[in-house]
Amino acid sequence: MFCFRIASFITVAGLIAAIAPAAYGQQWEVGAGGGASIYGSKSISAAAGSVDAKFKPGYGFSAYVGQIGNRLGGELRYTWQSNEMELSGLSRNFTMGGRTQAIHYDLSVYFNGKNSGTRPYVLVGGGMKQYTGTGDAIAIQPLGSIAVLTNTSEWKPLITAGGGVRIATGNKSHIRAEVRLFLTETPTKVITPVTGSLSGWYINFMPMVSLSYVW
Repeated sequence: MFCFRIASFITVAGLIAAIAPAAYGQQWEVGAGGGASIYGSKSISAAAGSVDAKFKPGYGFSAYVGQIGNRLGGELRYTWQSNEMELSGLSRNFTMGGRTQAIHYDLSVYFNGKNSGTRPYVLVGGGMKQYTGTGDAIAIQPLGSIAVLTNTSEWKPLITAGGGVRIATGNKSHIRAEVRLFLTETPTKVITPVTGSLSGWYINFMPMVSLSYVW
């Protein structure tokens, strides 16, 4: 509940901050891009030993629509990622397909004005992220006495952050290179502890390149 309130507050604040200056020369933008999806791992502690619960490196795509101004910008964004899930430890491992999808609103703060051809920026936002196991359900898993992977879905409140650079490639076309950071609490319905304990946050990095059209 606490992280949900944080994500909701950031999202609402971003909407207000980005929409408020709309009458002062903001432009609309639509774009899409893709890149790598990289997660930090978590440990499941149990009496029998420790097991790593992780999402293997994968890839993702993102599409967005928003507004950009002289110093502020805001965008509503959909992000889809594919990462296999894995439990490993005690000389055993088990892997299952996995994907996520997220809907979030991000507020960008630019260091240069809108007339600059190159514009570095930082961003922060929030929304919701769905974790889904896509593999076949297996009743007996190698590490099933400690934790199991499931082919279920689970929504988690999401906090986003990051930074990058926007480069104008024409009067209406831009290219963006950025690194995005996604933070959620651990999805314990998808990665389910049995006798072990799994808590804390998953940190997901997404370096990506996007192309956008501005008018």
